[in-house]
Amino acid sequence: MELRDRSGRGREATLFRSGADRVPRGLGEVHVLDAFCPHLGAHLGVGGKVVGDSIRCPFHGWRFSGDGECLEIPYAKRIPGNARADAYPSREQAGLAWAWYHPQRAKPRFEPLEIPEYHTEDWAEEWTHYAWMIQTHPQEVAENSVDWPHFHTVHMMEPPPERDVRFEGHEIRCEAATRKQVTTMDGVPDEIRVIGRNPGLGTSYVRYSGMGETVIIMGMTPIDNDTMHMRFGVIGKKDGRTDEEMAAFIKLYADDMALAVEQDFPIWENKVYRSTPNLCDGDGPVPDYRRWASQFYVES
Repeated sequence: MELRDRSGRGREATLFRSGADRVPRGLGEVHVLDAFCPHLGAHLGVGGKVVGDSIRCPFHGWRFSGDGECLEIPYAKRIPGNARADAYPSREQAGLAWAWYHPQRAKPRFEPLEIPEYHTEDWAEEWTHYAWMIQTHPQEVAENSVDWPHFHTVHMMEPPPERDVRFEGHEIRCEAATRKQVTTMDGVPDEIRVIGRNPGLGTSYVRYSGMGETVIIMGMTPIDNDTMHMRFGVIGKKDGRTDEEMAAFIKLYADDMALAVEQDFPIWENKVYRSTPNLCDGDGPVPDYRRWASQFYVES
């Protein structure tokens, strides 16, 4: 995992689960530390070993808790006071691991959203997921949620005749209804309604209703000055389908959603950012969006 601040400086991180010696695999608590040992800089994620609720450095055996405290130096009588690994606040929600990054180490301003549909009886048990490396920035991706005219030009969809967007604190809340053809189902027409929430620039939650009831989650992590890692996951409501029928349906339906996301890639990867764009009266609230987005940057 690699995290970036606005200056482009990167920070690698190591993710591990505690309790490896006492809980079933994959059920321990998630922790995220700076990847490099504060002693002599070994990478904790390359050869490091999880020991109980801690991780042991592969170089000299220094052992760190999930919050970065140095718990043991095997050959020392005293642990130096500054022997501490940087830790990132982390959470696990609906099968997803999140970490909070702030270049000035400020505490999290908000928590990941609850997804009550996850692991409920009438919903698909696991995410159908996709991942891409894209030459773009998370702010460009989130701007799509208020750029209604591009629905027709890029996605061959009717610009939403019903739409609403609100900027509330750290969130964008938007709702739109339109129609489209499901390309992976021989172009069957679909009347869709999307209700979206973007808490910050790093993630998006969408409830997408049409031929099926679905929840979509997107995660956007900058990798370097030019590259972003996007993750995209979908779960769907069974509505009486068997597990086999649901798996077949959600794969086709989610593949169509993923193809729609990919249609934006050539635009994002080849455009420039206009800080003062020339806008017309048919454009969405791009200036409002950019003012909202500015709260997530700090001076280095």
